Amino acid sequence: MQVTVRRAVPAVVVAVVLWATASLSVRAADTDALVFTTWRLWLALPPLAAIVWWRAHAGSSGPLRPSDISPLRWCWLVVGAGALFWAALVTTFAAFGLTTLLDVTLIGALQPVLIIAFAVAFLGERVGRSHLARAGIAVTGTIIVATAASSGGSWSLAGDLMAVVSLVFNSAWFIYGRALRSNFTIDPFAFMLGTLTAAAVLTTPVAFLGHGGLSISSKGLFFAACTMITGTTAHVLMVWAHRYVPTSVSSPLLLGEPPIVAAGAWVFFGESVTVLEGVGSALVVGSLWGVVRSPELEHVENETPDPAPPT
Repeated sequence: MQVTVRRAVPAVVVAVVLWATASLSVRAADTDALVFTTWRLWLALPPLAAIVWWRAHAGSSGPLRPSDISPLRWCWLVVGAGALFWAALVTTFAAFGLTTLLDVTLIGALQPVLIIAFAVAFLGERVGRSHLARAGIAVTGTIIVATAASSGGSWSLAGDLMAVVSLVFNSAWFIYGRALRSNFTIDPFAFMLGTLTAAAVLTTPVAFLGHGGLSISSKGLFFAACTMITGTTAHVLMVWAHRYVPTSVSSPLLLGEPPIVAAGAWVFFGESVTVLEGVGSALVVGSLWGVVRSPELEHVENETPDPAPPT
């Protein structure tokens, strides 16, 4: 078991790197967000289905469907999960194409702040002043970075606002997914397969209506496949690692994504980071480090294994 724990932490680190790589692939695709999202979702279904089939036949999976509710009710619950997953995915991809990659990843990193706010507002949690101060500093640091980036060529207010919408949907998906996984016994990979299937079915007609079809360039399809491979692999690694390391350990490691994305954006897209942006980013990451290790966040997450927000 100790050897497995030592392997689980590197697995989380690899997942973070893969999610950062997926973010760069989205920008490189330069494709309509709805069409890109649709292809990314459909491409993810065959490998996920293969994983679920293999786990079921190997006897290592949990129940593929909860036994304590009707199939129809579970279907509707999964449709809700798919809708939130799709909304989070498409708004994130849209934001990547509209503004700086650093802004999108830093705004997305504020998710623990919204989760704790939800815990205070709806679960009756009490948050210490130190946690409120860290959350305030993180939000302030994000505003500093966005303001400093506003003079850059790839920044846009619409993109930052889209990133905020994405933050809300990602947080809603996180809380909804955790609630389902906490209240119903189901294999996590089967749950993700159902969620992504529902999301794919929901987004296809929307893409047809909004874009007039699903036509995509060979470049866009290539990067959609890259995003599917890196994103799905990261989800699988995170689900596996959650069995052996607590969320209080894995969550801080997720904060490594913004610096990795910023470095990649500078190398591949010429998005340089100013001194003010660097200071603001350090404030955000440093403050969120304390937030994600807070007891309030651990209580809301309930240490239930579940994939991280979509990429």
